[in-house]
Order: sequence, then structure tokens, then C-alpha cells
Amino acid sequence: MVGSETASDFERAKACLENMGKNVVHCGSLGAGQAAKICNNLLLAISMIGTAEAMNLGMRLGLDAGVLASIINTSSGRCWASDTANPVPDVISTAPSTNGYAGGFKARLMLKDLGLVSNAAKESKTPLLLGALSENIYRHISNDPAMVDKDFSVVYKWLKGSEN
Repeated sequence: MVGSETASDFERAKACLENMGKNVVHCGSLGAGQAAKICNNLLLAISMIGTAEAMNLGMRLGLDAGVLASIINTSSGRCWASDTANPVPDVISTAPSTNGYAGGFKARLMLKDLGLVSNAAKESKTPLLLGALSENIYRHISNDPAMVDKDFSVVYKWLKGSEN
């Protein structure tokens, strides 16, 4: 996600940027790449929280985590948070949750990005109901020394609470 003054500036930078990632997208003028990034991470935070809530509820209602994830991932609830980075340990073998929430995108970095989202929303006078709630949730997680440097999917563990 890249912004540039001109298309030729973007093309010159693209060759270098392709060494860092496979999808290099020109988003518009300077700052547009950052705007795209924070919008994407806003949606990512919201979808991870929603996936964690749905999985937590389903399991408390007696559903097997693998069965529920399979249903979600072949139905209208499917998203990256459910089919690639499921927050429930052992549902997806490669997900950070299965590795004690190690690796991945740290909760404190999600909070940082949600702070950028909040600032951009204030500046653009954009209402952000779920974004504000997500920022508050990740603020709580980031205040927990045991969770702050874990993958942001640790929100499942936070929602689950200490009783289980």
C-alpha cells in the first residue's frame, strides 16, 4: 500500500518494494498507503474480535471448536481471522494461537494502529463505533503484561477470561 506524488515515482519504487512483498498497490497521493493500511487493520481488529467472540460463545454452548470453525469457514462468517489465524488454539495448526500466541502481529502494535485509526477518524470527522470499542479492548489487552507482546488473536484468551 503505497502513496506517491506521481505514477513514475511509484513505478521507480515498485521494483524495490516487490522485494518486501508480493502485492504492491498504488493507493494514490502521499499518505494514501498509510490510510489504506489503517483501514485494513481496523477491519482486521474488528473481525478478529468478532471471530473470538463467536468461537467463545459457540464453545460455551457446547460446540466443538473445530466443527464450529469449519462451519464458519464454509459459510457467510468466513474471514481471514477465522480461516487463517483462528484465535482458538489447535483449530489451525499454523495460527499463532496454536503456538501460545507467539509470533504474528503483536497486540501492542494493533493498539498502536487503532490509535492511528482513531486520530484519522477525528481529523476526518468520521464516526467509528466499532473502531473505538476495538481500541478500548486492545488497550485492556496491552495493559496485561502477559498479553501485550502476544499475537493480537490473544483477544480470544482475554474474552474467555480466567474462569476457563
